[in-house]
Amino acid sequence: MGERWLWEPEVAGSSPVAPRARSSAGQSKGFLIPRSGVRVPPGPLVFIHGWGFSSKVFENFPGIKIDLPYHGRSTLKSLSLRELAKEIALKIPFGSTLVGWSMGGTLALLVATFYPSKVSSLLLIGSTACFGCLWSKKELRGFLFRLHKEKEKFLGEFRSRAYPKPFEDNLDLENGAKLLEDYFLTDLRSYLPYLPHRVFLLHGTKDRVVPLKASLELYNLTKRAKLITFAGGHFPEDESIIFKVLKGIQHL
Repeated sequence: MGERWLWEPEVAGSSPVAPRARSSAGQSKGFLIPRSGVRVPPGPLVFIHGWGFSSKVFENFPGIKIDLPYHGRSTLKSLSLRELAKEIALKIPFGSTLVGWSMGGTLALLVATFYPSKVSSLLLIGSTACFGCLWSKKELRGFLFRLHKEKEKFLGEFRSRAYPKPFEDNLDLENGAKLLEDYFLTDLRSYLPYLPHRVFLLHGTKDRVVPLKASLELYNLTKRAKLITFAGGHFPEDESIIFKVLKGIQHL
């Protein structure tokens, strides 16, 4: 792959899909503005992190934290996202608000699709219904090649580009790569028009891991979605944005 990165916008393919016209009620230019004194979380709150990280990225938030298989201190073993969604659904309360980042967002969509009673609403950060649709097969193979060849060195490089703070935690790279391969093959777009839940999309305008066009597609395909953008990358540097969106969910 040389110096080219999988998540550079110029290799991402076509331009973003223009969102359909919607009322701007309940939205601001940057993020949802909550009313004062709103309780957080709005019901049971469940956090699912992205590939290569762990629940430590959500350590400042109250709620249930899920570690992906072979990440952090996880006891989960599924290498299929569909089976993993089932495991997660069995662990969480009914009526949960799922907060998913990156791969965690795709998993949140899977849980909501196949176990709808477990979910009241979704907050998806830097997420997509089809990661493999955003990049060419050559780029996806190149990512896996570098991961297998450079191991911890490449993982550290990925983490520094995907997350705005220094990050260290356990990851079984061999099995983690198998989970990543299934993520590359997962496509949930055909399910989105039937999703009954409220979906809040929080996406950085400079995201080079999951480009903004992924959330625009989610917005267009989902009936009850609100899109909130922030000036940043794959994860907000200012975590208060996430708190503000969670507070706003209670009133929408």
